[in-house]
Amino acid sequence: MRAASLIFVLLAAPAAAGADDYLMVFAADSIPYNPTKAHTFAAVVRVETAGGRPPRVVDVTSLSWLPESMKVRAFALRPERGRNVPLEETIGVWEESGGRVCLWGPYRVTPAFADTFRARVATVEGTFGYKGACLTSRLTVCDCARSVEEMIDPRRRFIGAFGYGAAAASYIVRKFTPHLVGPEQSHPWVATLIGLDAHALVRRPFGDYTTRIDQFGAWFQRE
Repeated sequence: MRAASLIFVLLAAPAAAGADDYLMVFAADSIPYNPTKAHTFAAVVRVETAGGRPPRVVDVTSLSWLPESMKVRAFALRPERGRNVPLEETIGVWEESGGRVCLWGPYRVTPAFADTFRARVATVEGTFGYKGACLTSRLTVCDCARSVEEMIDPRRRFIGAFGYGAAAASYIVRKFTPHLVGPEQSHPWVATLIGLDAHALVRRPFGDYTTRIDQFGAWFQRE
């Protein structure tokens, strides 16, 4: 092949595609705060990019662990069947009930973390049970917050009545920070790509966290 022809082929060929993974951490809370109506969930989105083409979503993996009945029982004595509720459905449930849904991210994450997240979702869906207030339960029985946060460190922590929803999501963002690439920079266009602009999400910047004390105050909040 002549040199000129080779140069033409190289210039005409599409650039090799690359892919990055982005983490989103969500909190859904009722108004006023109620621990049985507070929920924490997360998603990892893989976006493929190539020169000359717009970014393309190739995978969305979410973890929204709730009882199959969708009714959280704080004082249940035994585990029950859980369900990984799809992302869009989860947001819709809290919006329809008048709740508030917050979002941290999307943050770019390391490939190793993204693989760990996807493996965790498969494990939870395949082998876990659901139980609220599961502090003393075995690690394969958990609530929404622990299903996400224990994928990195399985040591079970005390959460308490005022530690769910936005407080748990805040803890998760802090815990996952070592796996974020440039956490001070979020990538809202990723949320746009998967249609989240259709929802009235409260966007929370990195470092904007909710505490148990905040949730205690929200117990008395009115719309």
